[in-house]
Amino acid sequence: MAKQNEGPAGPTHEHADGDADQRPSEGALDDGSTQELPGPDEGPAANVRRTPIKDRLTPEDDVTADTPADTEEHARDDDATGVVDPPTTNASDATDDPDATMVAGPPGAVSDDQDSPLTPKKKTTRKKRGLTKVGIWEGVIVLLLAAAYVGSAYFLGDRVPAETTVAGVDVSGLPTGTAEQVLAEELGGLETEPLPLTFADSGAEIEPASAGLSFDAAATVDQFTGFTLDPRILLGHLFGLGEQEPISQVDEAALEAVLEGLAEDLDISPVEGSISIVDAEAEITDPQEGAAVDVPEATELLAAEWITGSRPLELPELVVQPEIGPEEIRAAMDEVVEPFLSGPVTVAVNDTEVELSTEELADAATLEVNGTRFDLALDGQELAETVTAKEDSIGEVPRDARIELQGGEPTVIPAVTGTGLDPEELAPAVRDASLQTEAGQRVATVELSRTEAEFTTADAEALGVVEVIGRYSTPMPYDPPRTENLVIGTSRINDTLLMPGEEFSLLDALSPITEAGGYNSSGVVVDGFATEAAGGGLSQLSTTVFNAAFEAGLEDITHQPHSRWFSRYPEGREATLFSPDLDMRFGNNTDYGVLIHAWVGDGQTHVVLWGTDVWDVDIVTGSRYNITSPQTVYNQDPRCEPESGGQSGFTVQVTRTVSAGGEVHEQRTYTHTYRPWNRVVCGEPPSDSDDDDDNGNGDDD
Repeated sequence: MAKQNEGPAGPTHEHADGDADQRPSEGALDDGSTQELPGPDEGPAANVRRTPIKDRLTPEDDVTADTPADTEEHARDDDATGVVDPPTTNASDATDDPDATMVAGPPGAVSDDQDSPLTPKKKTTRKKRGLTKVGIWEGVIVLLLAAAYVGSAYFLGDRVPAETTVAGVDVSGLPTGTAEQVLAEELGGLETEPLPLTFADSGAEIEPASAGLSFDAAATVDQFTGFTLDPRILLGHLFGLGEQEPISQVDEAALEAVLEGLAEDLDISPVEGSISIVDAEAEITDPQEGAAVDVPEATELLAAEWITGSRPLELPELVVQPEIGPEEIRAAMDEVVEPFLSGPVTVAVNDTEVELSTEELADAATLEVNGTRFDLALDGQELAETVTAKEDSIGEVPRDARIELQGGEPTVIPAVTGTGLDPEELAPAVRDASLQTEAGQRVATVELSRTEAEFTTADAEALGVVEVIGRYSTPMPYDPPRTENLVIGTSRINDTLLMPGEEFSLLDALSPITEAGGYNSSGVVVDGFATEAAGGGLSQLSTTVFNAAFEAGLEDITHQPHSRWFSRYPEGREATLFSPDLDMRFGNNTDYGVLIHAWVGDGQTHVVLWGTDVWDVDIVTGSRYNITSPQTVYNQDPRCEPESGGQSGFTVQVTRTVSAGGEVHEQRTYTHTYRPWNRVVCGEPPSDSDDDDDNGNGDDD
């Protein structure tokens, strides 16, 4: 017979709910007989009779019973035991089984949603205590490992991890100070070594230190030394850290300034498409893309790779598209050139007809670029003279008065009254007819009229072209083709008369600047390199005209100084010229005419301006500043011309004050920076294996 120990409030019972878990008891008999167990009111020796459930319950009886909740005190007795019968699923099952027995507990039995008082609480307590001990030991181990990790980080912090290199320099296991010294000795020298660069077909060199680049040995070593909990660093002490990036100090403003200066030499301007009409044939210059150094990208590239990058470093580039491309050329050919050259044009004057051949039309024609469009322009005066020469009965065209230099003095050539064609009416009529594609439509109808000259003799005399208001001369180097270009250029602007308020364009006066236009190929500077092109030397004429107008006090509309200073020109006061982009223009800001007299002689180019002296002009040129040293540039263009270079670049200011009667009319300060004359080497940049003598800047002078 099993014992049942009583707690302070009575024995431990099973759940009163018939659905409670039932476990076989040692006191239960298979035949339903009773077994004596200690009762609630008796001592340990008291017997309890167990009877079958069917004898104690009726179907009407509720199998559940409410008892006082005294199970908590019973549960405290770890040694309490209970006897249960086999489990039943519900009350009906229990009544159907005549052999089922159960112990009906005394008051204090617990419900289903509470822990059974028969559960061995002592075992559960022991398990929890075991888990608590395991958790404590795990925490201790974690703390010990963390302490070891932190201690290792602290202990190893003053040394470089194993198998560590920077830009190929081995600093494995070295103390921090020693590692910094080794890196400074091995990599610091790169700051003063020329860094070769390449761009398109050209190359260049810069000195990193002068470009704002320096190696920071201390910051580099700090990346992988010192106290750190970074597992990558700690594992590096055991298994090796590998190659690490060097850290640089970068002055971005200085680096960008150097790259922008190089870009002016290295950039390749696009070739604009153009069409010229020569000998009644169209000559097309195909457009070509240009390339420009991407300075922001190049700045990032050099900042990141000037130490570790492969030599030479290739500068990133931007594609520069020409404004006049293949589509614009094709449109101009289809809409203008081909119709214009498709056949002759008939000029109908009253009852007379005169045919102008394609060649005669072409001689009077020019194609003017208007944005991205080509416009056809015809010289009405030339057309009128051609028509009149072919048919005397048409009469004589009016002729404007002129002012020409005769005997070294301005002379008025009287105007002539016309009895024939009006050039201003003839030119648009012929142009419109020439663009027709059907032969019957290529007729320009005009009327013969008696017209007065636009510019009369009285108008010419009233212009007051009577005295010299400005003059300038510049010496010419010995270069026969170049000198011949200057002779042609001066002849095309000589005796040009500017009316009050009129603007003078040197590029318009000299165009077309081509070999077909009569010019020779001679030396020019294109994209920072010396080469040859048609009209080489005309920048000298531009500079000479500019200075004559500058000293006369005339209005400076536009001019562009050279990128490099030529000693034969006044610094800060010169103007380059290059078709079709760079022009020199000035305006007549007086109430009188201005006559241009230009010629070549005595080894110089001369320009004298005649008019009426109006302005008092004071010009002050300041001292040079921002002196810059030349660089070495490599040019792989087949047309490359080597240059020794050596002349430094600089910035200069020029102030011009224009006044009249003591009152200042204009005061303007011009600031211009000249680039140094870089040493130009034709060919590819040297490789790392070449001698340093070919890379240095010392040969630039």
